[in-house]
Amino acid sequence: MATSTDLRSAIEEVQQSLPADQVQDQAAVAVYEPGAFDRLARRVGALPWWVISATVHAVVFLLIALLAVAAPPPSTDEVVIATEVVRQKPPEYDPAKKRDIFKNTKEVQSEAQVENPVVTHEPMETSDHFQTDNNMDRNSSRGSEDAISDIPLGGTGTAGSIGVGSGGLAGVFGYRDGGGRKKAVGRFGGTEATESSVEAALRWLARHQEQDGHWDTSKWDKGQGDVGITGLALLAFLGAGYTSKTPGRFQDNVRRAETWLCANMGKPVNSWSGWEMYERGMATLALAEAYGMTKDERLLKPAQSAIDYIIAAQGPYEAWNYTPKAGKAGRNDTSVSGWSLMALKSAKIAGLKTDGAAFTGCTRWLDAATDRATGTCAYEGTFPNVKSGGYWSMTAAALLMRQFMGVPRDDENVVKAADYLLKHQPRWEASKATGEGANFYYWYYGTLCMFQMGGDYWKQWNKEIQAALVPHQCKGGPLDGSEQDKDGSWDPVGDGGIPKGGRVFSTALGALTLEVYYRYLPMYAK
Repeated sequence: MATSTDLRSAIEEVQQSLPADQVQDQAAVAVYEPGAFDRLARRVGALPWWVISATVHAVVFLLIALLAVAAPPPSTDEVVIATEVVRQKPPEYDPAKKRDIFKNTKEVQSEAQVENPVVTHEPMETSDHFQTDNNMDRNSSRGSEDAISDIPLGGTGTAGSIGVGSGGLAGVFGYRDGGGRKKAVGRFGGTEATESSVEAALRWLARHQEQDGHWDTSKWDKGQGDVGITGLALLAFLGAGYTSKTPGRFQDNVRRAETWLCANMGKPVNSWSGWEMYERGMATLALAEAYGMTKDERLLKPAQSAIDYIIAAQGPYEAWNYTPKAGKAGRNDTSVSGWSLMALKSAKIAGLKTDGAAFTGCTRWLDAATDRATGTCAYEGTFPNVKSGGYWSMTAAALLMRQFMGVPRDDENVVKAADYLLKHQPRWEASKATGEGANFYYWYYGTLCMFQMGGDYWKQWNKEIQAALVPHQCKGGPLDGSEQDKDGSWDPVGDGGIPKGGRVFSTALGALTLEVYYRYLPMYAK
């Protein structure tokens, strides 16, 4: 234990080491007051040893810290190396080189094994890198990635969504983004070739979009109907998972197209082409899907207004015509009705307000226009004198409408229509047996509804649609957005009114057809 003598000696040593001006400090002088050392010694000596030890160590550490801070940092000489960045010349386009936006050719395997796969397709290799260019992956919007259908289908419009899933957008707009797209491609028979074709088509559409956001169809094969074609082109981007809220290559293209449509959907009726309800159906479907995928508030009012217009334009308890309000016993058009009903269905699952009577009226028309013996559907007609049956494209459109309204897979009309379509599979060149060649319009509807049928229907159709579309996509030439720039597009040839719509029409339909693997999920449980 410390004594007063020890403490006095220690203080005197410290005092002697201090400068003269600090020795005069009153605190130091006070130490020499009579009896001060004895009192201090008794107080310190009464403290436990560990308190004294801790105090001494704290003082030592404090002094070390002060020395470290006070010491100036060592000076070093900085060496700056400057170099000139040389821009590498981009590789020239080689039209003979196989188009492939992917890095490998490994076969796709679904992470979740399916007990009874919808289709297995071997002739074409697949890739394990099917993410879109921006690698988007909105996990919060897809729900369960292995859900197909988990509620009974039946009754008009009772299916809760297009491809009913267990939550989120998974059961509504398929697995259009990131890993979900990759899984769907592998699971449902897509290939590296189909995905490369989709991306090439979207790049062509992006290069030929006008600055204000629309596509000018007059530049391509005298096409007509900019509102409808712009809606169709926008659907092609949305179908592959590209939205205005998804960072990536096509984000600006999508946003500009949406903005242009919102501004032009309300133009006067007399300024539309003679295909007004065709155009409105396509454009409204695009706005409904865009809103459903993003919940962007700027799209809410325009999308709802477009839906309201379609509902008001329907004939009383009937379908739709080229122009609004065909009226009771007026003309009904299966093709126009297909786009209108798809728009209403997408609007319903996107949370927009619809009218159940619209679905009822469309069902009434389909029942009247369908040939019970063959399952085929008429193109047009007027109640009560409706000539049923006869058209491939309309049969496919009618089948898809029934599927979207929840008609069961084993329904007589559904089965007969699907059997009929299977006899008329896609062929680019005119078939001697059927006499029909390229028909993008028929292929679009046929691919969607045969995908929903699944099983052998889809296995056979899928093989033929790939063979019809992928090899006949334009390749080579300039990539400058000029009229000579056709790489990634499809020539607007064949039946289905494609030449009237022009190259944008055929290319958008081609892309949408090859997006079938993830655009909508299957509605029927296998």
